[in-house]
Amino acid sequence: MKTNMENPILSCIIPAPRMVEFAGNDKLRLSALRGIQAECGLERFAVEAKEMLNGFGVNAAPGAQNGLRIGLERGLGPESWRLQVGADGILLQGGDEAGVFYALQALTQVVAAALERGPVAAEIEYGTITDSPRFPWRGFMLDSARHFQSVKTVKRVIRMMAAFRLNVLHWHLTDGQGWRFGTGSVSPETSLNLLSAGTYSREDLLDVAAYAKRHCVSIVPEVDVPGHSRSLLHAYPELACDGANPGSELCIGRAETLPFLKRIYADLMDVFADSRYIHFGGDEASTANWEKCPRCQAAMKAHGFSDLRELENHFMRQLTAFAVENGRTPIIWGTGSKFPENTVIQAWLDIREPHRHIENGCKCIMSVHTSYYFDYPAELSEPHESWMFSLPRESVYMADPYVIWENEWKDRLLGPEACLWTETVPEWRIVQKILPRLRAYAETAWSRPDRKDRHDFLRRSDRLRSAGYEDYLRALV
Repeated sequence: MKTNMENPILSCIIPAPRMVEFAGNDKLRLSALRGIQAECGLERFAVEAKEMLNGFGVNAAPGAQNGLRIGLERGLGPESWRLQVGADGILLQGGDEAGVFYALQALTQVVAAALERGPVAAEIEYGTITDSPRFPWRGFMLDSARHFQSVKTVKRVIRMMAAFRLNVLHWHLTDGQGWRFGTGSVSPETSLNLLSAGTYSREDLLDVAAYAKRHCVSIVPEVDVPGHSRSLLHAYPELACDGANPGSELCIGRAETLPFLKRIYADLMDVFADSRYIHFGGDEASTANWEKCPRCQAAMKAHGFSDLRELENHFMRQLTAFAVENGRTPIIWGTGSKFPENTVIQAWLDIREPHRHIENGCKCIMSVHTSYYFDYPAELSEPHESWMFSLPRESVYMADPYVIWENEWKDRLLGPEACLWTETVPEWRIVQKILPRLRAYAETAWSRPDRKDRHDFLRRSDRLRSAGYEDYLRALV
């Protein structure tokens, strides 16, 4: 049933849900929400709901009768949820715990919008919202190598992601400018940070992993090899082709390089024990030092390869096989080389790239830079590299992960992933680079195309911003 109310509160949610149905013109006053009840096993959501409602000035507490009820409805499906408003209060249901969590995030937006003009006029229309995700992979990549971020800032990014139903943090932990993974084979005592101080201890990494899990976000850790390795070679020049002039590429002809890296990835898998995916990087390696290296040349000939890219591919295949042997799914950045079907390719170069890898049998993640690189400036007045163009919120919103190949890519494209590289982004600019484009990206990742409307998205964005929802998010961690 439709309502004749203008700009109803239940229609302010981002990302846009699959279905919103109104039940006449009646409304529930928020001041009537006194009690919070949760099914056994979901008590933490009752506590979180209380903190959220109390934070907005709504006096509700777990245990009292009538008000907000929280439960599971397995028939909804994974990550799916339902929010129902009626005379007896509000019912939140999820197909699993992630669905319950997302229902609570949606309710938070509804409450913020309802309270835009204060508690006296705060009320929500009777109706039901039913929702489910378009893509299982709704990722965001944070580069902590070029500029280090504190654990608090990483958690803030995770919390903002979770608020908009994004579920994968791809954590870029190493690069030429810094090595932030400080456990086991590469210890915190080893100086690996060339531009700025900062290494995450094992306790830091476990803390972030636990926080992400609580917010229904999976972490995909990345240690990027064999290129982008200048900081590692600064500490371990014996892994370079020429220790006196190590450059940025590991020597892929040295017998000791592969065992060393396997120890690092074993540490990585131990720390991120719940991470199904491990990212190996694998792109943009120069062959200049390999061409002059007698070990690389000998290895190339020993394997019968005609060029060094074949040797590089062989080297990376051994690493990705190591992940598979340990029960993980490997991911690499898109390159011109073929990889086994059990390797996921993250496409970043152009919109045709996923097509090539999908035809080879691999699954893909869509991260094409022209639509999903958040280091590109939202406005050209922001600091940026000279070769970058502007990527405003509207352009992010209009991008579609499938482009035009939905039928061909279905079940092979895991989903999209936006990326924030930090060469020009110090820690204090992280939130500014993410918002407001994160909202636009999230709607592309979650909502079905027939539920997307740019003008309506702008209306919802303006309403949540004017209600102070972004300020609420910034203060959560």
